[in-house]
Amino acid sequence: MKARRTLLIGWDAADWKLIRPLMDSGGLPALQTLMNRGVHGNLRTLRPILSPTLWTSIATGKRPYKHGILGFSEPDLRHQSIRPVTNLSRRSKAIWNILNQEGFRSNVIGWWPSHPAEPINGVMVSNHYPDPSKDRNRWPLRQGTVHPPDLAEALAAYRLHPQEVTGDTLLPFVPRAPGIDPDKDSRLGNLAKLIAETSCIHNAATACMQLEDWDFMAVYYVGIDHFGHSFMRYHPPRQEGISEDDFALYSGVMAGAYHFMDMLLSTLLKIAGDDSNVLLVSDHGFHPDHLRPPDLPNAPAGPAAEHRELGIFVAAGPDFKQGGGSIHSASLLDVTPSLLHIYGLPVGADMDGKVLLNAFSEERPVKTIPSWESVEGDSGCHPEDRQIDSRDAEESIQQLVDLGYIDPPDADRALAIRETIRELDYNKAQSLMDGKEFSRARAIASQLWDEWPDENRFGILQLQCDYALGDPVELRCSYELLCERGRAAAAAARQELKLIAEAEASQDADGPMELSRKERLQRHRVMRRAHLDRDALCFYEARVLSAEGRYGEAKTVLCELVDTWPARQQSIYRELGVLCLKESEAEPAATEAIQWLEKARAVDPEDYLTELHLARAFARKRYDMDAAAHALASLQLQFFSPVAHFEYGRALVRIGHLKWGQEALEEAARQSPGMAEAHDLLAWLFDGKLAAPERARKHRELAEAARAGASAHEAEPSGVAEDNSADARLNRLAQKIEALPSRQGAPLAVPPGEMITIVTGLPRSGTSLAMQLLSAAGIEAFTDGKRVADPSNAKGYFEHERVKRMASETDRSWLSDARGQAIKIVVPLVKTLPSELNYRIIFMDRAVKEIFESQQRMLTALGKTAPVTRDPDGVATMFLRQSLDSWMFLRDLPKATVLRLSYNHFQADPAEQLDSLADFLGVDSVARSRMEQVFSSSLYHVRLTGKV
Repeated sequence: MKARRTLLIGWDAADWKLIRPLMDSGGLPALQTLMNRGVHGNLRTLRPILSPTLWTSIATGKRPYKHGILGFSEPDLRHQSIRPVTNLSRRSKAIWNILNQEGFRSNVIGWWPSHPAEPINGVMVSNHYPDPSKDRNRWPLRQGTVHPPDLAEALAAYRLHPQEVTGDTLLPFVPRAPGIDPDKDSRLGNLAKLIAETSCIHNAATACMQLEDWDFMAVYYVGIDHFGHSFMRYHPPRQEGISEDDFALYSGVMAGAYHFMDMLLSTLLKIAGDDSNVLLVSDHGFHPDHLRPPDLPNAPAGPAAEHRELGIFVAAGPDFKQGGGSIHSASLLDVTPSLLHIYGLPVGADMDGKVLLNAFSEERPVKTIPSWESVEGDSGCHPEDRQIDSRDAEESIQQLVDLGYIDPPDADRALAIRETIRELDYNKAQSLMDGKEFSRARAIASQLWDEWPDENRFGILQLQCDYALGDPVELRCSYELLCERGRAAAAAARQELKLIAEAEASQDADGPMELSRKERLQRHRVMRRAHLDRDALCFYEARVLSAEGRYGEAKTVLCELVDTWPARQQSIYRELGVLCLKESEAEPAATEAIQWLEKARAVDPEDYLTELHLARAFARKRYDMDAAAHALASLQLQFFSPVAHFEYGRALVRIGHLKWGQEALEEAARQSPGMAEAHDLLAWLFDGKLAAPERARKHRELAEAARAGASAHEAEPSGVAEDNSADARLNRLAQKIEALPSRQGAPLAVPPGEMITIVTGLPRSGTSLAMQLLSAAGIEAFTDGKRVADPSNAKGYFEHERVKRMASETDRSWLSDARGQAIKIVVPLVKTLPSELNYRIIFMDRAVKEIFESQQRMLTALGKTAPVTRDPDGVATMFLRQSLDSWMFLRDLPKATVLRLSYNHFQADPAEQLDSLADFLGVDSVARSRMEQVFSSSLYHVRLTGKV
């Protein structure tokens, strides 16, 4: 049977917190009707909460670090410029591409990003379709906006220019609009632009719905999000800093925006008919209440701080349950799997979402497939070499600047590209962290922070990764570096402001300097950087103390923050509750935890972590009904949470609902196979009343295996005082490196001529020695010969000048020229290696203080003054962190195998190290003999016995 038509509607930033009061007063009848016909609930977003990345996740079922859309803008390397993000960066098939392969016809209108329009079976109108020109009489569609191209002229006529929006159209939004002078108040002009932009998309959608055949229809409206960024600040209740006059003029705009969208929804529903499935979703919410941030972060994409983690989900039609029921635990990653299920198609195992089975009217099994990416056929995707004309990018970039999503691109094109790549990498790291890929996220954060040390947000991300990884030593190091760099950045910013003030004071007395918008923004950022956020540092200090088991000290720090940092009050309350649970097993600690957590819940009743910790606290008191209720509330907000499933299952078992408890515990074990507690409780259940001894035995074995795995990686017991001196921290970091496996990754089935052999390590760690050994083994060095031998490296450096520019260059395709050869790339730069090439990597390790001393001596030998450092231990710690971060990055490279060699071990037992290297390279005994002849212990100039 042919699948029914399905209409997917996107309302960017739509939020139940604003919708429900409007519906309670009789507004939004179309949305109310749709909800009554089907099911509805929250839709949890992803981080970072950036619309292009999220709408691509909705369309692919994959997280941003998989699908490749990572921000608002991207480098256009062909034209050496910046352009708004395009779908050319998307690495995964969207739902319409999959449907295209299966013979379905799709219309896609305005999806973000969908430019240039893809050649699908149907119609695609890209997200640039409504972009206005300055003159409404000269308003051509840019090339690539419409597919098929022969519809472009007809669809261009359906657009509405902002200059065509009449005063009567503005009245429902701003009743006092006639009394406003638009030359003095640009907000009315902005409102007209938002109305026109939304109307353009709607006109194209309704035209295509009625005039073109379709099986699947997707239409995306950015309007609510843009209305919110411009006018949510005026929404009731009046915020501090908003004048009474502005509040009186613009306080009704957001309600007007929702009424406007509801009218458009009504039209779409009438055209689609009751025999079509309809899904209405938003990628995130938008704070309309006391949680609105009083100020935006001093960073690109700062307006995203106004976004809320919960969007909306409504589904109605023949395939969905009817009657207005609620569904829980939905994520925007679940939309594409659920759409595939409607069409009877399998879900890709590489997708991160699930089918929302509890929304469907009929139960039928979910089909799966390893990946749709490997399914051949006409998907309607762009060819890999597709390029676009960048001439139209400037105006679109300006729109993103005006909205605050990106900074004005620097006039220096190379710097602008670097900064754009920086933001994409930052967003990728956040996405990896959101996907629990903490090690990979930390490697990116560390690289960014090394390159941009004044950007504290990179340091905070690194610190958050360390906290998630549960490493108190790394966490302490990151925190101390954050404080040090923060103070240095603030001092530099204050000096910069002083110079600016002196320059202004010395100008001619013709009046104040006229600053451009970019100059004003830059000054604002300098002023913000000059202020060290001590409250934030205290919050993270509490995190560090908690990780070190110093719970009482952490509580003291947080209690002092409660009154001084109202913007993070909810997080502080929740953290205090967690600290109480960590501090003591006694009942009074659980009681105190509940008091703090209830305060957090009062600030934000829809925080799944607060509900989870309340469940843990009530379980500690053996209030099992309360524990079950809070665990269930947490799961309804966030389904993927093994701890919440465990707390729910344990509470149900204690209450006596054994079967339900079993299901919850099994879900906890599925989500986290290493959760020994879940296996223990399941074994107890199957040994007892559930009478399944074989299943009990299986879970006991799984629990033992989980504990064995945990003990192999167990750190020092929390709460035990440890030596946090510089030497002790260095030794612990060195021990972590020493404990790394000597080999990582299976040998690659790639011809030697296709393999790039990489030698990496910190400078002076033995990388030149490794290159000499490879040369002896018959592997040619990829070098330009520009750096000649000297007393520090008598046999040469084997370097290539191009390597030094890897961090600043965006085009690294030249690395392909090194196939079949060996190239030396120092540790900080290996994290720029393209993932698509094949590598075998030799990672050189050496005692870090020997490296430091060797570098100092080398600088002296070269006639250069060695830099004076007041903190050699801090430098050594940085070296060790760089090595660990690089190892984590190399470990996750998809086409790489890695061998770790110790320069110190080379000197102690060269035969063992040479055997390992020969085996890794796959060379014969003759080559092994040549390597041995090359090796000379006389190269070991700096020995610091007993040192780290």
